[in-house]
Amino acid sequence: MKHLTRILALGLGLILLTGCNLTTQAPISVTATSIVGGKPTVLITAPQNNAEVAVGTQVLVSAVATDNVGVTRVQLAANNQIVKTVSSESPSGQRNFQVVLDYTPRETGTVTLQILAYRDAIASDPALVTIVVKTAITAPTATSGISVPGQPGGGVPQPPVIDPNDPTCRALTNTSLNLRTGPGTSFDRITVLAPGVVVPIVGRVADNSWWQVRSGSSTGWVSAQFTSVYGICTATPIVASPPTPTSIVPTATNRPPGPPTATNTPIPAGNPNLVVASISIGGPVSITAPPDGIVTYSAVITNRGVVAAGPFTVVGQAISTATAAPTPVFPGTGSAVSIGVVNNLGAGNSITLNGTVTGVVANQAYTIWVTVDPSNQVNEGSGESDNSLAFTFTTTP
Repeated sequence: MKHLTRILALGLGLILLTGCNLTTQAPISVTATSIVGGKPTVLITAPQNNAEVAVGTQVLVSAVATDNVGVTRVQLAANNQIVKTVSSESPSGQRNFQVVLDYTPRETGTVTLQILAYRDAIASDPALVTIVVKTAITAPTATSGISVPGQPGGGVPQPPVIDPNDPTCRALTNTSLNLRTGPGTSFDRITVLAPGVVVPIVGRVADNSWWQVRSGSSTGWVSAQFTSVYGICTATPIVASPPTPTSIVPTATNRPPGPPTATNTPIPAGNPNLVVASISIGGPVSITAPPDGIVTYSAVITNRGVVAAGPFTVVGQAISTATAAPTPVFPGTGSAVSIGVVNNLGAGNSITLNGTVTGVVANQAYTIWVTVDPSNQVNEGSGESDNSLAFTFTTTP
């Protein structure tokens, strides 16, 4: 009996000891911190892997990027060269960021297309797809959608079929895009265009940074940074902007009297400082003249200030130094073109944008000028003097 009592007591002690261990052990769970500290994910839904395309034919790459905080931008690279960057219109990013990005192969061979999604400086793992570029193909390769669990409709929009022989000037939306009453983010939103929608362009502003488009029965404006353009657009008229809406946000002069609160405490002193950190063409300064006369360049834009900046435009211009002096030309002269619109760039962060130089010939020197915020939309305090940078390269036979 005593022996049985000792066995029962020992068993009860083990149970109590095990119970204490279970109650004092740290729970194994995913905390809010670890969720926020994760990285975005991205999935390419078209084209299919090993799809065949003809050289010089535009390829539309459809993808969806997700993040529990917000995707701020998405980049498309071809064989490790960035060819397209799209930023979110929202400064905090989008949890579900659907994009349709374009790429035109210039030579035959195998091309690896890579998409990266970013939450500020935090990058996703790359999503990859391979295409085979041939001189010509008998028929376009079909692209089918990939079902994405948890997405409305079981998937994401697929790229439309673009008729290269249609001369109508039209725009393809690269992502969900606000259609506004005027050319600027201060204008009211009419509706939101889905990614991959094609709409006719009926007007523009002088620097081609905004398009006036027609969608159904509505006519409004979209930012050119989030579109790809097709057709013949040389005759597209410049349309005068409507008056900017009057802000109804209370100012410091009409707030009710009283001590400062969390909503009316003055903002600490500090400004953004936007600079063109570098320009490169992905190779030596002296290059062989390309047979198609096109050189792609990359510009790194950095915010060296203490607060975020945006939105702002970045423009680029290339000139032959044999025929003109290497001086920057800003929008309004008809020489500079927009290579990107950045909606938000945090303090200390950088973004890479890409432009092209056309009509390049052999035995010639060219200067590329890149200017950030040429219309001074961003108040940089005393930091406006470093908004331009020049890069010179030469071509050989």
